[in-house]
Amino acid sequence: MWIVYASIGLMAIALVMLGVSLMKTVKATRPIINDMNQTVASIQTRMDKISSEANQLQETQGEIQGDIEYKKTTITNTIQEVKRTPEVLKGFLSSMKK
Repeated sequence: MWIVYASIGLMAIALVMLGVSLMKTVKATRPIINDMNQTVASIQTRMDKISSEANQLQETQGEIQGDIEYKKTTITNTIQEVKRTPEVLKGFLSSMKK
């Protein structure tokens, strides 16, 4: 019967030792976990900033493309009018001769 009591006592001691080592482990890892959380938060902030800048870049790119298209159209119209100039001058000169 004394073997049962010794086994129960040994189990109680083992559970106490397990609890103590678990508490030490939690205390030792808490600062590491806090550092990791801060690092993750910092990375998330940077990712949000990069995402915001990427969106702003896309908007600016769209504005630039629109501006280029407008200027291209304007120059094309100007060139077409310049090409028509000799015909207009011929018409003007012929009307002056009449």
